[in-house]
Amino acid sequence: MAEFKDIVEQIKQRNLDKALGLCESSQNNKNMHIILNFMGVIHLLKNNLDLAETNFLSSTKIDGKFEDPIKNLYSICLRKNNLKDLLFYAKKLIKNDPLNNQYNYQLAYALELNNELDEAIKYYEIYLNNEDQDKKKGLNNIGSIHLKKNKPKIALDYFLKAISFGEDKIILNNTLNCYIKLRDIVNADKLYIKAKETDENFIEFILNKAEYLILKNEIDDAIKILKKNKDKPKFLITLLRLYFNIGENDKGNELLKQSKSQIKENPELYNYLGLRSLYEGNFDEGWIYYEHRNSKKVDFFKDLKEWSGEKIDKKSIVVFNEQGLGDSIQFSKYLIPLTKIAGKVTFVVQENIKNLFKQDVKNLSIETINTNKNNKYDFKIALGSLIKFFYNEKINFKDLLIQSNNQLDLKWRNQISNSRLNVGLVWSGSFNGPNEPYRSIPLEVFKRFFDLDANFYCLQNEIWDRDLDYFKSLKLNDFSKYKLNEVASIIKNLDLIITVDTSLLHLSASLNKETWGILSLYPDWRWGKFNNINPYKPLKFFKQENFTDWKNVESSIFEELTLKIKNFKKKGPEGPF
Repeated sequence: MAEFKDIVEQIKQRNLDKALGLCESSQNNKNMHIILNFMGVIHLLKNNLDLAETNFLSSTKIDGKFEDPIKNLYSICLRKNNLKDLLFYAKKLIKNDPLNNQYNYQLAYALELNNELDEAIKYYEIYLNNEDQDKKKGLNNIGSIHLKKNKPKIALDYFLKAISFGEDKIILNNTLNCYIKLRDIVNADKLYIKAKETDENFIEFILNKAEYLILKNEIDDAIKILKKNKDKPKFLITLLRLYFNIGENDKGNELLKQSKSQIKENPELYNYLGLRSLYEGNFDEGWIYYEHRNSKKVDFFKDLKEWSGEKIDKKSIVVFNEQGLGDSIQFSKYLIPLTKIAGKVTFVVQENIKNLFKQDVKNLSIETINTNKNNKYDFKIALGSLIKFFYNEKINFKDLLIQSNNQLDLKWRNQISNSRLNVGLVWSGSFNGPNEPYRSIPLEVFKRFFDLDANFYCLQNEIWDRDLDYFKSLKLNDFSKYKLNEVASIIKNLDLIITVDTSLLHLSASLNKETWGILSLYPDWRWGKFNNINPYKPLKFFKQENFTDWKNVESSIFEELTLKIKNFKKKGPEGPF
């Protein structure tokens, strides 16, 4: 139609007022939805987002199948960071035209921004499996999601495939980031050179450079880069963490003091402020900002109202664990006071740890996410958010919810010799776990231990490459293949557990087994002032005194372990059983 052609031409030439006049003079009942879309585009170009949105919405009300205003509304939601509506319009587009592959990409991107990561991957894969796709872009986005999920090994595969379709600074730096997270120095060296040659002023490269220098233990040079860019959130957080990790607490506290207003204005930094406040015992502020932790974005019950402390004596509530296994074990104690004020409590946990929880606690049901996604409750709350309501209450140790299986206990009692002290050992956590690599210890640090008159049992299920050769040379009893319910019974039949800060520390201490916990110089927030309120009774800590130096820990444990073995021998060949 001629009037449409004239409007388009005026828009192209940026004669926006003239184009608007043509729209007003050309509108009629038949073309109103098209004219409203044009008017929305004009206001969008004028940067009048609200007016543009109003016109696009009016257009869709006239003709819900007209895709142009829906696409434009998607763009406005991106600009306004209105993620919920972004997802709504992405779903509307794919519903209107399932064969349009670009809509698969847009839906995947909207799902990613709404933190529905598994669904996002699904639609990116659909996008990649069609002919009209940008392989590099799709592969890079899937890799980025796996990085968000802290799975750099999987992410790396996607980035390397993306690179095969052409290198650019974004993918090169994503790949470099993976090698840094995997502590693969050889490949990090290669990618560092490539990324630097491509664009050494790219902000992601500058951040990667700082992380690369930390990996190479060139701490002073890393600090210089981070300080120069501390006005940017990621650099500030990295610098703060680095100061505390290396024991420069005065500098860390001073920077935190200087940056508090910056942090409070930037939601990206809230989680760090929450963790730091909780570590220091500033609980009123800490719990507020802890609600911004990344894991809180995981929500298995989106349509339920979150409990905020109101009366629920006649209501049902579902508590779900959105963090790691250790959190589920440690913080499950706060379900006990909840059962006393709620009508009905359901705790949803990972499938592999369901059997670790007592099944006969009054007013408490232990379930898994797969069996409870469609169940109806009055309220929901994440386990990490439940703590703030009950953290100050004293929890009786006998009320802890963790148990072992009696039959498995008996099985392992018959298999484990009691002629010598039996020691369970965990020297490293998950490769991509929190506070790595600082919380984990090279196995060779404990070399002297293995000459002592004791039986040692490997309880961890992941052996780092750096430890593999030495591990194979030892005569350690390797129990790394067993699932957690089996490990619980093994722990029950050992005399002592020596472990770094992993879920096995929580499991052992919850089972009332004597546990020696090893902490890095700056450990997780839960071992700060919070630990004074409801500590594990059988847990004793050995804390690092100098950054990356475990000598004081090894020496203290060796001395106490030698004494314990000596005292054990005095009990005779039957041991302590």
